[in-house]
Amino acid sequence: MNDIQWCIDYLRKVNGIKEGVGYTFASFRALLNITMPDNLTEEFYQRQDKVIQEYYLDKRITDVSNFKDGISLHKGDITLIKADAIVNACNSKMLGCFVPGHHCIDNAIHSFAGLQVRRDMIEMMSKQGHDEPNGQVKVSDAYNLPCRYIFHTVGPIYSGIHRDDIDLFNCYYSCLKKADEMGFQSIVFCSLSTGVFAFPIEKACKIAIKCVRSYLKDENKNIKKVIFDLFSAYDYEVYKNNL
Repeated sequence: MNDIQWCIDYLRKVNGIKEGVGYTFASFRALLNITMPDNLTEEFYQRQDKVIQEYYLDKRITDVSNFKDGISLHKGDITLIKADAIVNACNSKMLGCFVPGHHCIDNAIHSFAGLQVRRDMIEMMSKQGHDEPNGQVKVSDAYNLPCRYIFHTVGPIYSGIHRDDIDLFNCYYSCLKKADEMGFQSIVFCSLSTGVFAFPIEKACKIAIKCVRSYLKDENKNIKKVIFDLFSAYDYEVYKNNL
């Protein structure tokens, strides 16, 4: 039995799923999404890591060392970027997306990093004792991702009030400040809150760029490269026009 078959059978048992789900990577990912990593064995993590690392073998990794210093744009998959840190757009529970195979960034980052991230976030949130407020940041290891660390931040669910703008600005600021404090030279942002949280991309883009520019000009000590990673052509053009 190969590693993916072993992991799927193991996770089916953990989740009490009796019917077969097929031995595909999609099934493996879906099972990762629904699993609470309370008492998973070390053998599972070792085999899970092999499955994810094999997935990456035929993927093209983008290394931010090839980008110019300052602010850059990239259109593509943030889970395929090698940098000091990438930023994950989370909900207030901070445990990733539990919808099997969902195409949100939270799901993708947790899926390709591995269940160690959810395990670590459960520990952090348990110690905190309450949901994560908007505009702050927590840091986890990236495990199987090409980047070194994941920055987890909760953006505002858009309602049109001025507080939304402040919270979104604080998301970017908190991540930049933390990266700078940790001595990082590179950080990659997605377009925070503009997906299911419905923040208008044109407005969010201006807030993001304003925050990054002001931080790099007035406070920065270590960061050399800030990349905005956009998944759609439209979002990329919005950022390009504003830059």
